[in-house]
Amino acid sequence: MDTHTTPYVAISRPQLIENIRRMAEECSKRNIKLRPHFKTHKMISIAQIQTEWGAIGFTVAKLTEAQVLIQAGFNDILIAYPLWGEDKWNTYRSLSKQAALSTIIDSTESLRAWSEQARRSGQPIRAYVKVDSGLGRVGYPPGERLNKLVRRVAASEEIEFLGLLTHSGHAYGANSPSIREQIGRDEGKILMQIAESMRAEGIKIPEVSTGSTPTVEFNLQTPGVTEVRPGNYVFNDATQVRLGVVPKERCALQVVTTVVSRPNENRCIIDAGAKVLALDQGAHGNHADIGYGIPSIAGWKLSRLSEEHGVLERIDSTAPQVSVGTQMTIIPNHACPVVNLADRVILVDAQGTSIDIWTVDARGCSQ
Repeated sequence: MDTHTTPYVAISRPQLIENIRRMAEECSKRNIKLRPHFKTHKMISIAQIQTEWGAIGFTVAKLTEAQVLIQAGFNDILIAYPLWGEDKWNTYRSLSKQAALSTIIDSTESLRAWSEQARRSGQPIRAYVKVDSGLGRVGYPPGERLNKLVRRVAASEEIEFLGLLTHSGHAYGANSPSIREQIGRDEGKILMQIAESMRAEGIKIPEVSTGSTPTVEFNLQTPGVTEVRPGNYVFNDATQVRLGVVPKERCALQVVTTVVSRPNENRCIIDAGAKVLALDQGAHGNHADIGYGIPSIAGWKLSRLSEEHGVLERIDSTAPQVSVGTQMTIIPNHACPVVNLADRVILVDAQGTSIDIWTVDARGCSQ
């Protein structure tokens, strides 16, 4: 390992490039657009690599993330989040003069609001209709209420209707590979059923947009899906490993940490706590007792986190003893908040030697 002061976030450049390449080639051979989610990495350096590998634009959650991308010269950005309030709408209108922005309409309330914004600006708002395909978060589920919303959006002179969009985040709660696959296959099929129904009424549905790293492999196999929006795939993490999406060797991001105390032979303390690793143990229903990441030393479990301390417990009597001063790596449960907690990351080669330092350009951009 390298000599940077621990704890720090290390990204394997070879594995990062391999992850980006794989996704890009899978999309390219199926002629499906790749619009990756920027919130995972928040780095212009990675966005540039994704663009070189064919990404058509980016998905963001917040306007401040869009601002970072626009300032760096990116000009096709989907804000896949329900924006609400005069300050948000004003910022959106301002940014839309600098880049091709689009957003989502998830309800009759948001349709009214965005229609008013279009009238104020004199320009139509480019928007997808957000569909709840099972997560139970944003958008209407399939049914007449959703169909009415699609009809109204498609008929509106104030809205440039881009198509249908969903996110099956409940795949993160899958407790078996077969359930994850079923959710992934249903994700695209649900949108296609809605699209076919609307097209039968003469409504044009230009895009059918799906997205999440656990489901994208199945989205890509669904006829009619035109766009995917995975984010975590650039790094992968312990959650993707547990879901069976990738083996741990495909994880490009790790936290490098040092053992700073060993109260007894079965417990040691590392200098990476919740302010580095975040507190995720699962998402959308997946909250098993899995610890807070995958340590590089087998037989040890990262069982507890304080703000600045990580507590490792030996769960296998044959596991090696760990002495104070030992460095190890942790594959975090959820890479996205780990990046957002870091000012910078250390880029490393296949041997773990640092080759560059990248700034987390959109760190803390949550508005």
